[in-house]
Amino acid sequence: MIQTLPFEPSTPSYRVSTTLGDTQYLLDVHWNERAEAWYFDILAADETRIRSGIKVVLGTFLGGRCVTPGFPDGVLVATDTSGEGRDAGFDDLGTRVVVLFIPYEGSPP
Repeated sequence: MIQTLPFEPSTPSYRVSTTLGDTQYLLDVHWNERAEAWYFDILAADETRIRSGIKVVLGTFLGGRCVTPGFPDGVLVATDTSGEGRDAGFDDLGTRVVVLFIPYEGSPP
């Protein structure tokens, strides 16, 4: 089942907890003013870092097709819900631009 990550617009730095598939993760989300871009880190529930510095960019698999142990069994994709094809600005992540978790076929829901 495709899931939308619970990102918040207009908050420059925060941590959010989410379940992807049947596993709990922490996401450290931060706005980089100089790059004018959103980045996030994925951590296990015990705060073990899995991936860091994932930039939210449309049209890519965020974090790549990662084989890092503990990485969610699927892909993360950012999409512009307006259809304009613009990356997320400070006020757009979680509203106009959402990040979807798409499990690999045959993965648990």
